[in-house]
Amino acid sequence: MSWAQAQQALVIHRMETDLRREIEENFGTVDGSVALSAAAAEVGSVLNLPHMSAMALVSESDTLCTVNRSTHAQLSRGAISYRHAQRIMDEVRAVPSPEAPIFEDELLQLAEGRTCAQFTAKARRLRESRWPETINIRHRQALELRRVSLDPKPDGMVELCALVTAEKGQAIFNSLTASARTARSAGDQRTLDQLRTDTLTALLLEVPPFAGSSHASSFISCSSETAAAAVPSPPQAEDPRGIRTEVMVLIDAETLLGAEDKPAELNGYGPIAADAGRRLARQALHWTGILRDNSSGEVLAVGRRRKVPAGLKRWLQARDGTCRFPGCRVSTFRTEIDHTVPWGLGGETEHGNLSNLCPKHHRLKTLGLWEARQRQPGKLEWVSPLGQTYGSAAQLDFRQARETAAPASESAFPGHRERFSGPPSPDEGDGEDMSDGEDKGDSEGKGDSEDNGADPPPF
Repeated sequence: MSWAQAQQALVIHRMETDLRREIEENFGTVDGSVALSAAAAEVGSVLNLPHMSAMALVSESDTLCTVNRSTHAQLSRGAISYRHAQRIMDEVRAVPSPEAPIFEDELLQLAEGRTCAQFTAKARRLRESRWPETINIRHRQALELRRVSLDPKPDGMVELCALVTAEKGQAIFNSLTASARTARSAGDQRTLDQLRTDTLTALLLEVPPFAGSSHASSFISCSSETAAAAVPSPPQAEDPRGIRTEVMVLIDAETLLGAEDKPAELNGYGPIAADAGRRLARQALHWTGILRDNSSGEVLAVGRRRKVPAGLKRWLQARDGTCRFPGCRVSTFRTEIDHTVPWGLGGETEHGNLSNLCPKHHRLKTLGLWEARQRQPGKLEWVSPLGQTYGSAAQLDFRQARETAAPASESAFPGHRERFSGPPSPDEGDGEDMSDGEDKGDSEGKGDSEDNGADPPPF
């Protein structure tokens, strides 16, 4: 296994080198991060890895094959595992360059006969005792990586994680525990874990710590195929009012009005219970009607204009869910709308020629390193610099959903289809002027929730 991982690192390094050379030949001298990103896009698509995991793998492969060659040699012989190699690279990176090769050899000897956890503890103590100044250096570097991430879990749950300094994290946890113990002493029947969670939620959302889980949203876009609005039910006691952010919920009219119990769609997460969708809808301060063709289920085009209307933009956010590059999980609240066929080359501003791309992958497409085709609305085909083809399906496929949906004539509200019969107005809202080819930076690269670095190296 170690041998295979060593060979994989060698192949990835050669791929990154070839892509860097090709980019320099075609575009001249460019930022080295472009070659790294292009190689990560290729590797991630081949190995089905999230982009940040692929970036880490490419970076590690380059380091193994150029800087820590002794470690790569031992990995090839099976003397150490890939996790040992990762820890060695991490420790050696912090020491002065002239002394790094000698320290690397010491660590390779220290790794023999030890588990990765045992080796990590000894390697860190050895480095800190010999170069105590590296403690502060590494802490400052780690502090730059502080972040909050969101990891979707099954059954309508997510895991919210924060990477903070050790003393602050311990203080926060101790404070939540003290509050939970006080509540337990007063007779609260919830467990300490439940109380810690509910207290944290209440503090962040500025709402009373109601029993059970908190539900979030003040600004919600509730979209349906048939209605732009409905008479909301009176709010219930468990509805919080403290959130000031946007949560997009897609719910059809029948479910919204209680005639059916089809799952609603929470953008960026997936299906949620009908009751949860209706509860969120009661709090909506903004509604966007998403009107679709009754026969095909497709949103109608808005024609030859560059700005994307607000209604169509929201529909694309709901349809795509994430960046449409293969394997990328950046939420559509942090993406840019791209014309698959550039507007300047005759591409229409309609949903069959639009998709959400994060700034990093938008840039790769704009530079021509990756080519995108959208042969059917919502279904993208990507061609890599190495000529490989990868598919990318939308999060929502209403044409497939309509195959199992009840016919329109069976609706419990037969008159509502005639009341709302047009496409999103081209003049709705200010729209969004998306300049195909405009680079807007790499803002999604830091602290992506889709990848917390826990993915094991592929082999």
